Amino acid sequence: MKNILVVGAHYDDAELGAGGTMAKLSSQGCKVYKLTLTDNVTNFSHMNIHVDFDSSAMQSKKACEVLGAEEVYLKKPVECSTLEYKKEVMQEIEAIIFEKEIDTVIIHHNDDMNQDHIAAFKNCITAARHCKNILTYQSNGYILNEAFIPNYFVDISDFVELKRKSLEQYGEEHNRFDRLFEMNIERCHMWGYSNKCEYAEGFRVIKMLG
Repeated sequence: MKNILVVGAHYDDAELGAGGTMAKLSSQGCKVYKLTLTDNVTNFSHMNIHVDFDSSAMQSKKACEVLGAEEVYLKKPVECSTLEYKKEVMQEIEAIIFEKEIDTVIIHHNDDMNQDHIAAFKNCITAARHCKNILTYQSNGYILNEAFIPNYFVDISDFVELKRKSLEQYGEEHNRFDRLFEMNIERCHMWGYSNKCEYAEGFRVIKMLG
């Protein structure tokens, strides 16, 4: 892995799913890029969730600085909750992959309860078809129809505090139920226990060229 692209539907997805791995790979001299596909704007009054674009974009920039990652962008982010598989979006992602000589993409798990996450996977899996390595992550905590069972783990014990710090760059409106960020760290703790280390991030391998 030399040039890695981590794609999220929303601004905090990459940090939730792969923040520790991003920091670790960056520390090893790899080029780590982050791409967010939507504008992240959310107004869900039933759950009192309100997220705006400008704040999210600034928070994402700060999070990337913590992790040593570089942000790349679509020409125009898709409106949140309207992301679909479209040739134009897929080809923009594909163009970034070729421009940055990406060998590894880390994307949303294919089975999810969030429509933007599902659409992000569909766009990315096609765009990344020529990449050597494709991994998927779960950024939320939904009970899924097809359980997310990781089969590839990265020891992030030395980088978990950077992951935590990157998540802390986001406002409380991103930290669903005031628990999402810490529960995510605890999941890494659990995966670390299973792998005889302190903290690990788990991924599903779509393909990997050794």
